[in-house]
Amino acid sequence: MIKKQYLAVASALILTAGLFPASSDAQVAKKNLTANYNNIKVLYNGSQVSTTIEPFIVNGTTYIPLRMMAGVFNKDITWDGTNYTINVKDQADPGYESMLAQKDAEIERLKSQIDDLNDEIDGLEDDLADYEDDDDDDIDDVISDLEDQLNDDYGDFEDLEWDISLSGDEDDIEVEISIDLSEYQDDFDDLSDSDLEGLVEDIVNDIWDESDLEDADIEGVIIDSDSDDEQYDFEGDSSDGTIYFDGDEI
Repeated sequence: MIKKQYLAVASALILTAGLFPASSDAQVAKKNLTANYNNIKVLYNGSQVSTTIEPFIVNGTTYIPLRMMAGVFNKDITWDGTNYTINVKDQADPGYESMLAQKDAEIERLKSQIDDLNDEIDGLEDDLADYEDDDDDDIDDVISDLEDQLNDDYGDFEDLEWDISLSGDEDDIEVEISIDLSEYQDDFDDLSDSDLEGLVEDIVNDIWDESDLEDADIEGVIIDSDSDDEQYDFEGDSSDGTIYFDGDEI
């Protein structure tokens, strides 16, 4: 029986850790040990773990095969006989590796989808910018053409020389009606408020008659081009078609 015990202990020494302390100062030695067998069982989550080497007790400490427990906890065990070293490493989990590969593939797919969406967004932004540029060009052309038409229609109002300029966009239009009072002061003074109101009303309505500017609010002035002094101001509210001349509704 004693021979059997020593043979078992010798086998356990190869397969277990902790029988001798691990230290750089440890000395090589041989000891005769007495191993007690009490039919020790190892249960993992309630199930018995099988082993070819039976666990045993030495001096009150229970020893079990390291390789057996490594299998239970998904560890790889190698024995370095040259350096008398036991190497323990984590085992690769096939299920985990597969799941990780699936996640990596999903991440790459999402990255590709994001890149495609970003490209699409960039394309839409470019299209919008082109559309806005074209739209700005279009409204600028409308305003420029209308300005020419207004000067043709009212540039010689009451036989005076007027210059009409427009600026703005489809929402707001600014109108400047200028006359050189160093040349036309007397004739200008002969004009009644009613004459000037008629000029302003016609110009504002002509602006609203342009389909692209029918919703534009209008602000304007009549100025002396010689001194840049403002003579009158006016405005048009597109929401109700009201026109004001020097603060009074026409």
